[in-house]
Amino acid sequence: MNGRTRSRIGAALLAALVVAATLLPVQAATAATATIDRLSGADRYQTSAAISRQTYSPGIAVAYIAGGAAFPDALAGAAAAGMHGAPILLTHVNGVPWPTALELQRLQPARIVVLGGEGVVPEAVKTELAQYTAGAVTRVSGADRYETAAAISGAVATTGGVVYLASGEAFPDSLSGATVAARDGAPLLLTAPEYLPPATAGALARLRPSRIVVLGGPSAVSGAVADQAAAVSGASVERRAGSDRYTTSVAVSGAAFPTGAPTVFLASGADFPDALSAAAAARGAPLLLTNSHGLPASVAREIIRLAPTRVVMLGGESAVSAAVRDQLGIVGTALPAATGGRLTQGSEIRAGECLASADASHRLCVDAGGNVVLRRGETALWSSGSADFAPRALRIRSDGNLVLYSVDGRQLWEASTAGTGATELLVQNDGDVMLRTASGAIRWSTMTSASAPQWRLPYATGQRWAAGGPHTNSGGVGARGSLDFGPTSGGDRRVLAIADGTVYRVQCGSGSYLGVNHANGWQSTYYHLVNYQDQLVGQHVTAGTYLGDVGRTVPCGGGATFDHVHLTIRRSGEPVSVEGMRFGGYTVRSTGRDYWGVWTDAAGNRVLTSSGGAYCCLAAQ
Repeated sequence: MNGRTRSRIGAALLAALVVAATLLPVQAATAATATIDRLSGADRYQTSAAISRQTYSPGIAVAYIAGGAAFPDALAGAAAAGMHGAPILLTHVNGVPWPTALELQRLQPARIVVLGGEGVVPEAVKTELAQYTAGAVTRVSGADRYETAAAISGAVATTGGVVYLASGEAFPDSLSGATVAARDGAPLLLTAPEYLPPATAGALARLRPSRIVVLGGPSAVSGAVADQAAAVSGASVERRAGSDRYTTSVAVSGAAFPTGAPTVFLASGADFPDALSAAAAARGAPLLLTNSHGLPASVAREIIRLAPTRVVMLGGESAVSAAVRDQLGIVGTALPAATGGRLTQGSEIRAGECLASADASHRLCVDAGGNVVLRRGETALWSSGSADFAPRALRIRSDGNLVLYSVDGRQLWEASTAGTGATELLVQNDGDVMLRTASGAIRWSTMTSASAPQWRLPYATGQRWAAGGPHTNSGGVGARGSLDFGPTSGGDRRVLAIADGTVYRVQCGSGSYLGVNHANGWQSTYYHLVNYQDQLVGQHVTAGTYLGDVGRTVPCGGGATFDHVHLTIRRSGEPVSVEGMRFGGYTVRSTGRDYWGVWTDAAGNRVLTSSGGAYCCLAAQ
């Protein structure tokens, strides 16, 4: 990258692109976190004006005007606009839209250049534009898009440089290449996929470039066209292409910005309008493409490699959704590796790496296959049961949720502790992994130490009861530490203690219910029961002791629509997420949504899916 150009555009963009900006919190002095901005308007004309307003100051030498209904003229003009530090604004055929008019009034350009013929920008619109400049309004055009691009190239390049060649039939490949052409002050010429138009061939012969960069794969610009371009110009030819429009934008960025970039622009790969004006404004910065609903993994990897301090989304949420913005918040943050048996909100455990306990006896690892595994030596004690081809890192979110993220910012697994305020994860010498708050309150654990209690199911061996998914007691916020179990019709209705311990009474106003204090500070509580065995309070009982019968009582509030036990796992009276805990040979998994989850057997096979309630059935072994 040219240092002077990079400095100029970097300063302009970093100072000015503040529309709809959200600053992500820096979690540690050594963390690198990108700011995420959005430049958008209600339509393509307002978006174009917004980009210009945040990039250019009044008194510019020239403004370029292109039709907003088609992409070729604006993209071909991006090189000329970028070289002159000028905006590209959009118009429609029946008049200058008000956002463009207001922006031209603000800019006060010394002259205006119209890109394209009268079919794109009618003569009446050209005449109307004269009121926004004290200078001339000129037109650069040809009989078609190929001739127009060739005519524009005459105003851009000297001979002997580089020329970019892209398909004139589709926008994506030329969109990413236009920003690089603008940076390099190089022309962007257009071609048909299967033949080189005479106007393009003539421009290549006139320009005599030393190098031609073809944008896109053979379906966009065929090998025969590339050979023709080399023959008429005498230039060497290289191709920037991927398997689709998204990977092609990555290929263009990777070649043009080998050492990274401070700013990255992100536009929809499904439609062109929002990025038209940015093709000129982003000179000196990569322009990558995304799906509207999700960030492609290839693009995410490129953003991570580029390590920008700012990512600018182009267009509204219909073009680049809020989900993509959330992904960018993860992708755009780089954290140092966790050490010393302690993961904090300012560190991470990366894919392929482990966090060892202080005595190195236990390791919590993020495997390359997307599974979080706790190991003692080579023995796996616990795993998240997740899988993905592109895991990135295990992190503690600012709301306290422990999350495994993919490279593209998707959530692969979570401890279901959102809203708990947890701040650190400890890999302990005894083999337990504990997620806890700053005050030391435990919010999630693998329960893998030798002294941790072993849970059984809260009903008799041989019985088959319906089981629900993990849920909170506070409307979806907090540790998902509760499970519902209920018998089938005619089944045994007795509720049994899930581990050895001392029975205690949970008092709540005028009501109460029973709980059991277990080893190592663990507790279990049993709600909705009838026939509570109150005489057991204060007594030590063994696992399987009868505590009462399923019911629908609500001594402390809440509700119940069927006879069941509401079982909650606690520490110091507060719920602890049951994600990944074992109950009688089964492991329960949370989906991150109250009452939704799955149960697996010891071999990892799914045996029950809870989709919003308790579903039949788990057999107590």
